[in-house]
Amino acid sequence: MSAIGNNKRVQWIAAAEQLLHMSNEHVPCPECGRPALQVRDVEYGWGPNRGLDRYLTCARCGGYNSVNLRHAGLIPGRTVRTAEGRARI
Repeated sequence: MSAIGNNKRVQWIAAAEQLLHMSNEHVPCPECGRPALQVRDVEYGWGPNRGLDRYLTCARCGGYNSVNLRHAGLIPGRTVRTAEGRARI
C-alpha cells in the first residue's frame, strides 16, 4: 500500500477514535475535511469475541470507511482493521 493510502487509513482510524469522545459535528472527514461524518455502530460476537464495527460515511463528499473498534485500540496489542486494509497501532 502506498504512503498516501496508509496516511488516509490512519486518518480514518483517528476519526473513529475521536468519535468515541466527541460529537460528529466536531470531527472532520478524512477525505474532504468537513465535519459531516455519519456514524453507524454494529455490535457482533459474544463473550470474549464481542466487538463493534463503526461505519463512517461523509454526507458531503460520500467518503466511506469502517473500523473494527475491538481491534482499533480498545483491546491492547491488536491489529487495526479498516475497509482499506490493516495496520498496527
